[in-house]
Amino acid sequence: MGRKEYRAHLEQAAASPETYGVLQVCNKDSEIEVLVQCQHGPLTVTAVIDETCDYPQSHSFISLYVQDSAPNDISHAIATLAEQQIGPKTIFTLLREISQCLSTDTDGDTDMPDSQPDDLDEDDDFEDCAELSDASDDDDFFGIENRPPSAESTETETYDDIIPLAKRNLVRRDLVRVKEAGFRVSVCGPLVQGHPGYLISTCRIAKLGISEEAMQAWQLCPADYLVLLIHYPNGYKHIGDIQESTGWKGMMDFRFGVCSSYKPSRSEVIKAFSTLTANSPSEDDKSKLQKLFIAGPLKDLFCEKFLPLLKCRVKEGMSWDGAMAFWHDHHATEQKGKLARDPKYQKEETSATNLPALVTEDHISSFNSNHAPGDRLSLPLVAMQFYVRQLVRCTEFCLICHRKMPADIEAIKPYVCESQLCLYQYSHLGFGPSIEHEIISQPAVVDLLVSLCWATAKSGRLKPRHLPLGLGLRVPRVDILKLGGAMTEPYPVVGTAPVSLPAPSMDNNNKQWLLPSETAHAARLNLETRELLFEMTVTRASLNLNPGDWIQLRVLDVEESLHCKVEQIMLPIIKLSKPILYSATEGSRASGQDIPISVFQDANFVAYDKDLDSLDPSSMQEAMVVLLDLLPTVKEMREFLLQGGAHADLAKWPRITSSSLGLLRWIVASNRACIMQIGDPNEDNEQDHVWGMPGWKQFRIAMGAPDKERRFINSVSKVGCAINPDIPTIFAWHGSSLFNWHSIIREGLNFEETMNGRAFGHGVYLSKDLTTSLGYSRFGIYSNTNTSNNWRSSELAIHDAISLNEVVNAPSKFVSSTPHFVVDQIDWIQTRYLFVHTSASRPAVYQPRAAPRTPDEQPRLLNPIVQDSTHFPVNIAHERIEIPASATRSRARAAKSSPRRQSIAKGYKKLKTGRSIQDPIDDDDDDVRSEMTDQDDCELLQMESEQTESATASNNSALTDFVPGKLDFKTLEIFPSPEGDAASISASRRLQADLNAIRKVQDSQPLHELGWYIDPEHTDNLYQWIVELHSFEPSLPLAQDMKEKGVKSVVLELTFGKDYPFAPPFVRVIRPRFLPFQQGGGGHVTAGGALCMELLTNDGWNAVNSIESVLMQVRLAMSSREPRDARLDPRAHNSDYRIGEAVEAYIRACDTHGWKVPPGFRQMVRAGRAGRAGRADSGLLLRFG
Repeated sequence: MGRKEYRAHLEQAAASPETYGVLQVCNKDSEIEVLVQCQHGPLTVTAVIDETCDYPQSHSFISLYVQDSAPNDISHAIATLAEQQIGPKTIFTLLREISQCLSTDTDGDTDMPDSQPDDLDEDDDFEDCAELSDASDDDDFFGIENRPPSAESTETETYDDIIPLAKRNLVRRDLVRVKEAGFRVSVCGPLVQGHPGYLISTCRIAKLGISEEAMQAWQLCPADYLVLLIHYPNGYKHIGDIQESTGWKGMMDFRFGVCSSYKPSRSEVIKAFSTLTANSPSEDDKSKLQKLFIAGPLKDLFCEKFLPLLKCRVKEGMSWDGAMAFWHDHHATEQKGKLARDPKYQKEETSATNLPALVTEDHISSFNSNHAPGDRLSLPLVAMQFYVRQLVRCTEFCLICHRKMPADIEAIKPYVCESQLCLYQYSHLGFGPSIEHEIISQPAVVDLLVSLCWATAKSGRLKPRHLPLGLGLRVPRVDILKLGGAMTEPYPVVGTAPVSLPAPSMDNNNKQWLLPSETAHAARLNLETRELLFEMTVTRASLNLNPGDWIQLRVLDVEESLHCKVEQIMLPIIKLSKPILYSATEGSRASGQDIPISVFQDANFVAYDKDLDSLDPSSMQEAMVVLLDLLPTVKEMREFLLQGGAHADLAKWPRITSSSLGLLRWIVASNRACIMQIGDPNEDNEQDHVWGMPGWKQFRIAMGAPDKERRFINSVSKVGCAINPDIPTIFAWHGSSLFNWHSIIREGLNFEETMNGRAFGHGVYLSKDLTTSLGYSRFGIYSNTNTSNNWRSSELAIHDAISLNEVVNAPSKFVSSTPHFVVDQIDWIQTRYLFVHTSASRPAVYQPRAAPRTPDEQPRLLNPIVQDSTHFPVNIAHERIEIPASATRSRARAAKSSPRRQSIAKGYKKLKTGRSIQDPIDDDDDDVRSEMTDQDDCELLQMESEQTESATASNNSALTDFVPGKLDFKTLEIFPSPEGDAASISASRRLQADLNAIRKVQDSQPLHELGWYIDPEHTDNLYQWIVELHSFEPSLPLAQDMKEKGVKSVVLELTFGKDYPFAPPFVRVIRPRFLPFQQGGGGHVTAGGALCMELLTNDGWNAVNSIESVLMQVRLAMSSREPRDARLDPRAHNSDYRIGEAVEAYIRACDTHGWKVPPGFRQMVRAGRAGRAGRADSGLLLRFG
């Protein structure tokens, strides 16, 4: 069996592929290539399989993909099919699924998975229902077995348990630990049963204590959830498996993201680990997984170092910092035992005291100090706590090596340490924050950075230290690269003599012809099929091309140059990507139908075969300009990424050349300043703007380059605070030409070059008057409005830029303080705002600038920074500008000492509520912002037990104080029995089946484990059930209140309508009364006693839900500590909720959350009120049954 059977099945499939509906089956290591016929012709689908030693019982096809050139509908179909590949299946089954997925029907359309309507009709369902007996199985009743599998179904029930009960409960216990620590936890796939699957742990970002400024810089939303995904390709692995293994890779894999729901959809989870290139949008924005801004560094940390670090911690008792230092020092050393005892690795870990307990709590430390015999660490909890630690404290660690950074600066964005290797990997190899995240979250900043780099390169003013060396970027010869309707003189390669290139040939109609034959390869191009056709004598060696290489083509009758990626080489034909058209006068664009198309046209091309590093600085900058002009707009890039979701990658978009993308990554990554775009004032953010600067696009530089910021803060502390402790800094303007800002943003202002004279001495010139500095920004008659002076793909189209700078308040020590500030200490200056004029906002050159808005038109700032009464900046109207207090933190940093630190190992003193004294989490965390746990996830946390018929009352009494049968039903106000059309045959049959099932569960399970009870003597009314919830966890405040007040159970009424099970039951508390949410209560119980749960509305209800699962989820909701603990009303706990107030509270909760009230709910209420009125007239007491 195993591999032998796998090979036998593979050989059988390869021998007769037509049997399974495919054309060909080939085996390549751990991959299977399947050639299948679809509407677009033959297509190869590749399936990647994990370990085959237990085939076919325990393996899975971990990904399916097609080549990049596959049509979008095919890519989407295969991506959808890949989402369903959880669990073992034979090769034959996989082949049939692929064949069916891509098969064409009679009209030539491709059958897409899950696109066909269900065979069942609702009327047929009810007809079948009438024929079923009371004992019919629920699934048969609803025709579930005939329904096609949903992409969102975990199908756990179809998998057998392959690990024993004891081990399954150990897995559940590990997951319960995660929940008890304050995190959400769920699974995707039959992980608990021992099969491969995914574990999902999440936490709402608002609970992490991240500052508002950091959230803005990291582009996080407090209401979203931080998501950790763990993939177990060979079943769940616990801490013991890790400790005992020598090679841990392959045991688990990790991914990270952000989601607006606590649980990403199953398809999103699978796509997070998939290698598919298809950019298929998520079907549900709420469950869509978004990429985290440091997902790359986190993935490297977890996949390469987490488990070795964990071993160090468990075996040697180190902290995370100690384990990280030890790993870096000795990971290549064989004998590590004695080295681990070095005191520098045994130091307790410290962190700032303002962090919440959720961030600082450490499961390993707590476990080592207090654990029961036979207990074990919860590996998912350790991973989640480590993830939260690394995210919340990301500015404390190097993004590359992950070691601690110097603690003398409070950074806003994470960066790298002083190691040259880390710096190189960050700025040159793209190992830092995701550029895709920056484009999505701050498109204007990316546009700004590229525009400034383009302007500097265009002017030839990039300094050698600012050139993108070492990136391995490939370009054609620069003179050819610049072609796009005009020929220019060539630039020499370093170390070679200038080369003379003849002008391009012209035909008789004076149209652009081809490149000279001595410099290019000749071919014929079919623009429609994107195929290059060569002579039969041409060989692959003579072309020196490989798939993935880029080439530049010139085609007859096409004035623009074409840039294409080589996709396939099948000489005499080469398949190309869709061309990028480049014009020397108009920039680049994607090819369209306006290109003249014939069968084949004469063409020739050159390859991207020159290393950018080999060019001289002037040629390099010429090449950079063209590479940037080949980029699409930032808006187009953002749209592509949003369509692809969290898994979109610009490297997979043929609209961007690999060299252009590499240069773009370098521009964004090499900017070490934290620049934040500020929207227009009409976007509800007036308080973030500098007041008095209408018409300017504003960018706030929240923090400069870390080393520069550190020196500036030290200068403020030593000089500014000593001279003027109340106002240690002042603000002033600086104007400069556009091509200077690329270096200013990266290095700060300096006076290395003299460009405008130095009449008042050597230093950086600043002014308090905006008008003065505008003259140096080349505004007005000196400014050139020609769009050729801008990056052609820029949405901003920047013409002018000016900065507002924070300066140490020491004018007496300046070189000059009148009429301008001249500062020769560059560490005394830090740029805080950059103002730019764009093509949309710039007034006419000779027209007077519009006057600033009056205070009535632009609201004054509520919290402006306090400025010096003598030295303050003014706008063009000579009005004092107002600067938000958020513009700088240097004054506070310089005035205060280092933050107090506290040992994490020692932990925090806990309150009785379980919260930390240091926990700043706001308790106003209401139901609107929280989300109820799914039914399946609630069941996941319930321990399994062997069914037994001897759950004796004596055992129950020893474990619970609840006594069944003591409730007096005559005292309960309940809905009257349904009459007439308030009941239905189908609902009655389903309710009878549910009641039978619930009785069996209650008879077979110990009372204290169930936590609910239904009196069998009062079950004669199928449409109204009275349920008592009891035996809550003793540590819960609810359980403590119940014990103090002598309350043994929470009495619920479940009322069912005629539409059940297609509509949810109405669930309300009858007694006791709970403390309302407005007064500090929780437990998802409304002020009227109705349950505030999406599960009990049309939005969250599913017809296959069992009453047992509903009761369990209601009980868990009452036990939930999110958003608050449930408490009894101290004054009215012994009074009952009325039916009317429960109905009103339920409708109010649905309106608040936007949930749908079941259509039959109001009819049920009206019938109940009418029945209650009739019975009241007869003097009857409302009672159950």
